[in-house]
Amino acid sequence: MTKPLARSLVVLLLAAAASAPAHAIERQTGRLAELIAQLASRQYVLGEPSRDARPYVDPAPVLHAFRHVAAAMAWGDVAVAARKAQQFDYELVKFTDAETKRDYYVLREDLDVVKTIRGWGSYIINPASQVDALVEVPHPMADVHTPEIGGRVFAECQAKGFLLAGTHRDKADVPDLVDSIFHQVHAAWIGPLAQVTAWQIHGFLSANHPFPQGTQVVASTGDGAIAPEIATLDATLEQRGLAAYAFNRLPAEASENREVNGDVPGLAFTSLAAAKNEQGRLSRSLGGAFVHIELEGDVRASAASRQAVSSAIAEVIRSAAIAAKDRPANVQLAAAQPSSDEQAPAAVPAAANTPAEKPPVRLAVYAEKQNAAERLAPITP
Repeated sequence: MTKPLARSLVVLLLAAAASAPAHAIERQTGRLAELIAQLASRQYVLGEPSRDARPYVDPAPVLHAFRHVAAAMAWGDVAVAARKAQQFDYELVKFTDAETKRDYYVLREDLDVVKTIRGWGSYIINPASQVDALVEVPHPMADVHTPEIGGRVFAECQAKGFLLAGTHRDKADVPDLVDSIFHQVHAAWIGPLAQVTAWQIHGFLSANHPFPQGTQVVASTGDGAIAPEIATLDATLEQRGLAAYAFNRLPAEASENREVNGDVPGLAFTSLAAAKNEQGRLSRSLGGAFVHIELEGDVRASAASRQAVSSAIAEVIRSAAIAAKDRPANVQLAAAQPSSDEQAPAAVPAAANTPAEKPPVRLAVYAEKQNAAERLAPITP
């Protein structure tokens, strides 16, 4: 081989190496609903301690670094995210929904590398989304059917992100934790000023709570206020035949409470207030919105009800995102002053278990929470 030819080959090889991606991103095609069902199965989620001996692994050593991975995904730098994810035995997959032809990026534990999953969760981002919202499912095992409902909401409203916890709540209850991968992804994806609203889907059993008979949905911001998202969600659910209520700290006779709860005081729903939910605390501390939605077991058990409630939530998320973009940045309305998250909510009134007629609902814009002083420094990957 002549020297000029050898030099040409070296130049070509170096150029090819420079242009090659640092880490190839796997491509998959299928139905998004089936993908989420798989990610919510025991293949990717640790079960309850009595039935699943696999331990939850403390992610403390990699929390900050993993948040960089999530931030890179949110900014569309998928090559960087894929390379960094590989360091934590995660893989980034470009998934195309065969029905809608939409592309998603999926961050999940790499089952070809990890011997046993660690319970850190799976995360999906919609790179084409124009809806500033996240759909979060923190209890995929304990709150039956919430992954399906959350997945439907995510797909129908075309939210920016979908967060799915990776373990049963009895091993690690992620709404109570800041030192979880779930919380770090939440922090990265809501943005430095929490301009992206998180909608968290939970489940409850009415037999465990002294609620009015027939309660099907309980919504809360976590701070005791009736935000615009809560008022609109309540109205939309009621219009679709679902008995919805909202936790709040207003007097029972207050017009805002009566519109969402009828004669039932908002404190009747204290047990599902989400006052100590860490994702909610973070979003509110940055001046953003957070919506905690509890769905009764019978609602989740019925395929028709699951479809109805998913469609209603998706509709409200879309409308809330549009309203937020149209709202002037300097507009601040007076809001009911909530108590501190650290304070325990008041006891449930004795009358909470009596059915109450709710007055006709009307779509009204309520007070917008003022931005808190704390600000989270942007993450730079």
